[in-house]
Amino acid sequence: MDRAAIEELFTFTDYSWREHERVIRRLGDEKLTEPAPGSGWPALRDALAHVNWAYVRWLADPAGTTDEPVERVTSWAELEAFRLRVRDHARSYLDSLGDDELVTPREMNVDGETLVYSPADIFAPTLLHERQHHGDVHTLLYQLGIEVPIVEYRFSLPERQTWVPIGSDRAQAGLRTSRRPDRAPS
Repeated sequence: MDRAAIEELFTFTDYSWREHERVIRRLGDEKLTEPAPGSGWPALRDALAHVNWAYVRWLADPAGTTDEPVERVTSWAELEAFRLRVRDHARSYLDSLGDDELVTPREMNVDGETLVYSPADIFAPTLLHERQHHGDVHTLLYQLGIEVPIVEYRFSLPERQTWVPIGSDRAQAGLRTSRRPDRAPS
């Protein structure tokens, strides 16, 4: 995993967070903290806080994992502040590494065991951890009667969006639209 791939994962996770925020924040903090029985998560906020906690667990200390507990949040403002703090720290750590340092294996204390990983080996699964929990978040949204946003990788990188049909739901959501490349305007 090189810097460019990690940057794409940062871009994707920023995009997916914004899409979730667009749907969830406007519903108010009550929906964020509303119990969701049967989901495996007490409430939506617990799943979203857990997603962000991975940055604390794996990237707060380059020498090893932390057992710091997941931060308890009761509002979107608190959740967003937590996310910004931990993501800014992760971003600063990435920016502090040269390209060679990023891919050079080093010893790391993982729950008391010394293992060898490069920082890139830690960044990739930490960022992918967020993607892995999209299903949990979407299940919670569904159980709470909330429309689930589309958070596909192909929509996260503007340079990879070749066309979105004018008038489509994606166009209404504010994504860039254009005519299909193989069709001339009518």
